[in-house]
Amino acid sequence: MGVYLRALRLSKGLTEREAGVAIGCSGQKIFRLETGYLRRKADAVNLLRHYGVEDFLAIRGVEDLLREPRQHVVVDSTPGWLDRLRACQAQAAPISIYSTYAVPEIAQVPGYPFDQMTMVEKPAALPRVRARQRLSPVTGRGVTVLLDETILMRSLGRPAVMAHQMAHLRDLAASGDGPQVLVVPLHAAVLAPAPSLLYGMRVHGHELVAQEGPGFAVYYTGGEVNVWRERMWAALSAALPAAQGVGWLEQARAKFKELAAGLPSGTSSKRLVG
Repeated sequence: MGVYLRALRLSKGLTEREAGVAIGCSGQKIFRLETGYLRRKADAVNLLRHYGVEDFLAIRGVEDLLREPRQHVVVDSTPGWLDRLRACQAQAAPISIYSTYAVPEIAQVPGYPFDQMTMVEKPAALPRVRARQRLSPVTGRGVTVLLDETILMRSLGRPAVMAHQMAHLRDLAASGDGPQVLVVPLHAAVLAPAPSLLYGMRVHGHELVAQEGPGFAVYYTGGEVNVWRERMWAALSAALPAAQGVGWLEQARAKFKELAAGLPSGTSSKRLVG
């Protein structure tokens, strides 16, 4: 909740001191609220309203989340859940993402297709928190993206866009200085998460795992992180070497290009990849 409040403040271009004046406290208190020392629901609600969050359901959802006793597993399915997840991602360093269902939002190209299996159903309300900066070959240090091989197999009904997507992932994987993009092969038999994306993050010194599903996020801290950390490590250990992953992504790009052109699959993959 603290990183959510911080993201909203930054979106308004306010300093900690200016936000503090609005609710009658110091800038130091705003800093504490934003870094994990939020105790009073009234502080959060006052800040939300000052940042323009007025709808009843969003405020009630925040109050319900803060009303829960302190625990290491928190389910967030209330209005604004995606904004809170994006706020955590934006302020995390480092961050690892493991997916078997969809290319993560920060690595998608324009027009990336969604279907029921991608499990990325977004709320109708306009987002208040921007997604983390899109990955490029010159950005994204500290970001690791682990993609299950199944993502390289499904055209989602738009093979031309998927060809572009695979080319973008290939370029990211080959960049060297930017983010790590690694492919986890099916034969590695890594236990995949439920239909969701897993994010391993460190936010303001706190280790956090978030699981994104259709219309919700689940957060794990403390001892509850262990099982998910081990799953992320297993995927990382099983991932192909970077250079080999680049080759697989190029093969996928060639396959989708053939599908888009209406050619029989495999007519040019060997020639393109060698």
